Amino acid sequence: MKDESSFYDIRSANFELWHPVCSPDDYGVLCSFDVTSPEFLGINEGTSELVRGFIASLDVCVGELEGWIVDRFVSPYFANDPEMNDWRSLFGLAWRFTVKVSGVRRYRPSGKVGPYPAAGLDATWRAGASSPTKNERERCVIIANEGPDRDFSDLAAYSVKEQLDIVTHHFPHGDVREARLDLGQVVLPDSVETIQYVLWKAKARFMTTNCWDASDRTAWQKASDWIEW
Repeated sequence: MKDESSFYDIRSANFELWHPVCSPDDYGVLCSFDVTSPEFLGINEGTSELVRGFIASLDVCVGELEGWIVDRFVSPYFANDPEMNDWRSLFGLAWRFTVKVSGVRRYRPSGKVGPYPAAGLDATWRAGASSPTKNERERCVIIANEGPDRDFSDLAAYSVKEQLDIVTHHFPHGDVREARLDLGQVVLPDSVETIQYVLWKAKARFMTTNCWDASDRTAWQKASDWIEW
C-alpha cells in the first residue's frame, strides 16, 4: 500500500469513477473502484490527496485513508464507441483502486454504477503514458454485468488460471453480480479477435459489457443505504 503526500490541484484533470464496492475486514473497510480519464490524463502510483478526493466524490465511506493499491488495465467496458472499426475504439484505459480506510464511522456496501465526476492531479503521472498503442502489451480485463440467467460459466475458460473475480453490487432493488475476466498481458491489436469472441460469448447471455449501457439502467444508479460502524 502507498501513502505519499503530493501537491493536489483540483483544476488539473477530470476523472470518472465507477463501481464502488466496500467491504469490512479486521482493521477497517476496503473500498474498490475503477477510474477512467476522459481527458486522457492518467494515473501512475497516485497520491494521498488524489485518493482522498476520489473517496469524497464517491461518498461511500467515512474514515481515515490508510493506503491504497492501483492497477492499470484496458477494457472494452470503458470504450467510448466499441462499434467503430478502429481497434483502438474497442478499449478504454482504466485504473483499479483498492483503498484501505481505517477509523470508519459508516460506509455503503455499494455505490451507484457511475460515473462519478472527480477532479484532481496525480503528481506521479508521466507525460506520454496514456492510451495503448500498436504492438504494446497491456493487461486486459473484460467486465460483464450478469444477464437474466446469472450464469458466468462460459467465460471462466478464458481467464487467467480459469478463475473469475465475481463482484456483487448490493443495490436497493436487488443484488447484481459483475464478472471481471482477467486475460493477463495481451499484445494489441493482435489479440483483438480473441477479445471480441469473448465479448460475443458474454453478449449471447445478455450480459452488459459496456459502462454506458450500465449507466443507462436507472435501478443501478441508486447507492446502498449507509451502514453505521
